[in-house]
Amino acid sequence: MRIKNLVVSIKMPKKYDMPIHIASLLLVVFGTLMIISTNVGNATGGVMDIVKVMIKQSIFIIVSYLLLTFFANNFNMGRAKKALPIVGILIMVALIATQFSKEVYGSKAWIRFAIAGQIVTIQPSEFAKVFIIVVMAVYVAIAGNNRWNFMRIMQWPFIYFFMCLIPIILQKDIGSMLVFVMISVLCFLIPSNRGLRKQQKIMRILIMIGCVGALVLMSDIGVKLFSSIQPLSHIAVRIENAANPFTDPFNNGYQTINGLYGIARGGLKGVGLGNSIQKYGYLTQSDNDFILAIIIEELGLFGFLFIVLCYLTIIRQLFYYAKHTVNEGYKIILFGTASYIFIHFILNVGGVGGLIPLTGVPLLFISSGGSSLMAIMSAIGISQAVISRIRRQGAIRKVKRVKKKEPQGDRVL
Repeated sequence: MRIKNLVVSIKMPKKYDMPIHIASLLLVVFGTLMIISTNVGNATGGVMDIVKVMIKQSIFIIVSYLLLTFFANNFNMGRAKKALPIVGILIMVALIATQFSKEVYGSKAWIRFAIAGQIVTIQPSEFAKVFIIVVMAVYVAIAGNNRWNFMRIMQWPFIYFFMCLIPIILQKDIGSMLVFVMISVLCFLIPSNRGLRKQQKIMRILIMIGCVGALVLMSDIGVKLFSSIQPLSHIAVRIENAANPFTDPFNNGYQTINGLYGIARGGLKGVGLGNSIQKYGYLTQSDNDFILAIIIEELGLFGFLFIVLCYLTIIRQLFYYAKHTVNEGYKIILFGTASYIFIHFILNVGGVGGLIPLTGVPLLFISSGGSSLMAIMSAIGISQAVISRIRRQGAIRKVKRVKKKEPQGDRVL
């Protein structure tokens, strides 16, 4: 069905990538199963609490799948360019609106409202991550092979970047800020436009310096520095917990320790689906940030490897098409989406495993929360639209003929 040139359908477009689609749906189904399992331990109201969780999650899944198919059937650069100002303003307003919500774990990152007696939360920063990928792709596509200077290409991406970044900083949501900045930087490094090459070299140097700086900040030096800055004192606590959560086992290290207990108890095969002990009050975020600990406790290493296999399938396919298309706008969308998934995975697994400080970043497709699920499914839908167009235009075969040539300019479709 078409409404004003928009395709409204639950079917995917022709030539979409089946492995990405199947892997994404498997992760959503697996995540839903584990969310229900973990909420058994949090159900104080009996069976009705589980029913409410199932209904709420089902609604999120339906909306997310509709977003997936909508973007897969309708996304193109031309429409994206027209929609960017409106979407940018809406996201900025939503990010600012979080300041009027109550603080949770030191952050004001959610908008809360009631629907049918249930509290629903929306985290606008999740959508900002997808938005900045599209922004970079659109304006690089507009620049094409034109000999534009750095500021002419990046003027509007900079404006949109700071429109989102400043409210995220005000939210004190370090995890979302870190992911947003990392995605933006990686997307900036992809284009080969001559006007960006000098700044890209500088950015690579800054990244190396930043990596060294991050290692320094994760030491006692970082603890002392963040402790001296009151608004950032909670970061110092997280760094200390990553180094040794047992220094404060009944307070700040409590979550990390119980997450590690769950991982250790799971072993290779796990204790069986539904048989976790840690979800019964020991992990207060067992269905969200620490869901991986419950998965490994119940399903062992095999449960974790299933997630890794699905992630690798998605990322591998996204990289494949990014490598084999000459359209740099498409490259940014595909590579940016893969980076979005990979960064979330590393930060969540590293935090739950006690390898790096906790960032409060969810495990995409798996953790409960409608915002992260809707955002990543939207990103997958946009990527599928790009892949469908690449395959229908035969761009993959053309790569072999232009392999040694200067990448062709992108045009806004």
